[in-house]
Amino acid sequence: MIIRKFIDQYFLVGATSRSDTTRERIILANVIFLAVPVVIFISYLLDIKEFLVPTEQLNFDQFTRLMFGMASLVCYFLNRKGLFDFSRWIYLASWITFWLVLDPVVQGTSSDYYFHFDLSIIGLSLVTQILVSYKREPIAFTAAMLFSLVCIFFQQSYLLYFDSNEQTAEILIDNVYTYQTSIYYWAIFNLIIGYLLYIYEKANIHLVENNKKLDRLTSNLEEVVAERTEDLQNKQKELIAIANQLEESQEKYRKLFTNSFEGIAQLELDPPLDISLPKNEQVEHLIRHLKLVECNDVFAKLYLENDTQKLVGKNLAFIMDHNESMTNLMEAYVDQGYRLEGITLEESIHDTNRWFISHITSHIEENKVQWLWLNKLDITEKSKQDQERKILLNHLEEYAFQTSHELRGPLSRLLGLTSLLLNNNAFDQEELPEMLKHINDTSLEIDDVIKMMNQVLSNSQYESKLTKSRSSKG
Repeated sequence: MIIRKFIDQYFLVGATSRSDTTRERIILANVIFLAVPVVIFISYLLDIKEFLVPTEQLNFDQFTRLMFGMASLVCYFLNRKGLFDFSRWIYLASWITFWLVLDPVVQGTSSDYYFHFDLSIIGLSLVTQILVSYKREPIAFTAAMLFSLVCIFFQQSYLLYFDSNEQTAEILIDNVYTYQTSIYYWAIFNLIIGYLLYIYEKANIHLVENNKKLDRLTSNLEEVVAERTEDLQNKQKELIAIANQLEESQEKYRKLFTNSFEGIAQLELDPPLDISLPKNEQVEHLIRHLKLVECNDVFAKLYLENDTQKLVGKNLAFIMDHNESMTNLMEAYVDQGYRLEGITLEESIHDTNRWFISHITSHIEENKVQWLWLNKLDITEKSKQDQERKILLNHLEEYAFQTSHELRGPLSRLLGLTSLLLNNNAFDQEELPEMLKHINDTSLEIDDVIKMMNQVLSNSQYESKLTKSRSSKG
C-alpha cells in the first residue's frame, strides 16, 4: 500500500488526464527526470575527493553534472503541472547544452572527451526515443534521431575544432575502428531501446484493452450489484412490512387471547395422534399425551387456578381432574371428526358439577393430529336458571290444569242460568230473584278463583325477575 502510494504520488503525477500512449511516456519521463539527479548525486559522492581541493583548481566540467541534475528536476516539476510537451524539449535541449556544448566550448576539448563523447550522443538518441513517440510525432522523432546520428558522424571534427592540441587528438581518433564502433553502438542501443519500447507499448495496449474490458465488466457488475441491492432492499422492505403485519396480527391475537370471555388453551400432542388407530386407542392416547402449551386467565380460572404458568406443561386430564368428563370430551372430539362445534358437556371440578360449551379445532399433518385449540364457555349459572325456569313452568302448568277444573263448575252453572234467563218460557217470574242470587254467588266464586290465580301468577313473575337478577349479577 505504501509503495503504491509512493508510485502514484511521484511517478504517475501529471499522467492521469492524458491519452494512453502519452500517459506512458510521461511516466517514463518522470522516472528519468527523478533518476538522473539521484545518479548524479551518487557520482558526486564517489568523486568527493576531486572537490576537496582549492577553488582555483576546480574545473568547469565538474559542475555541468550538477546543473544538468537541476535542469532534470525543473523538467519533473513541469511534468507535475501537466506541461509534458514543454518539459521534454527542455530536457533534450539541456542534454545537448550540458553534455555536448558547454564543456568543449567553455574550457576546450580534453583528451578524455574522445572516449566518452559518443556515449553522450547515444544517450541523447535513447532519451529521444523515450520522450518522443514515433507514431504520434513521426517528424519530430525523425528530426531528433537524425540530429543524434549527424552528431555521431561529425563528433571527431567537432571535438578537434575546440582542441588546442590537434596533433595529439588526431593520433587518438585517427582510427577507422573507433569511428565505426561509435556508429555501431549508436545503432545497437537504439535498436534495443526501440524494440523494448515497442514491446512495452504493445503490452501496454493489451493492458489498456484488458483494463477497458475489466472496466466494462466492473461497470456491468456494479449495475448487477446495484440492481441486486435494489431488489434486496425492496425484498427487505416487503419482509419488514410482512413482519410488521405479523406483529400487528400477533398483537391482535394476543389481545383477543387475553381479553376473551371464553377460556382458550393450546394443547400439544407428543407423540402426535395417528387418526387411523381404533377409536378407543385414540381416546386413550389423547387422555395420556394431551398437554397444555399456553392458556389465558379465563381458562385457568375455570379450573380454580389464578396463575396460567402453573398449568403449562400439565396433562389436560390432570387439569380437568375427572376421568369421566375427560373421556366424554375426547370421545365427542373423535366422533365428530377431530372438530367440536359448541358441544355442551357437564364436568366435575373439585366435586362441583359445572356445565361448559366446548369448541375444538385441530392441526393435522400426514394423518396425525399435532396440536389443537380448546375453547370453553362456562354456562353453569345459565343452566341453573334454565332448570329453575323449567320447574316453574311445570308448576304453572299443574296449577293451570287445576284452576281450569275449578273454573269449569261455576262457569257451567253460570252458562245454565243465563240460558234460562234468555228463555222467558222456561221459568216463572217468581223464580227470577232466586236465579239472580244463584248468578251472583257463581260470579263471586269465579272471582275468588281469578284472584287466587292472579296471586299465583304474581309470585311466579317475582321469582322469574329474581332469577334474571341473579343471572345479571353473576
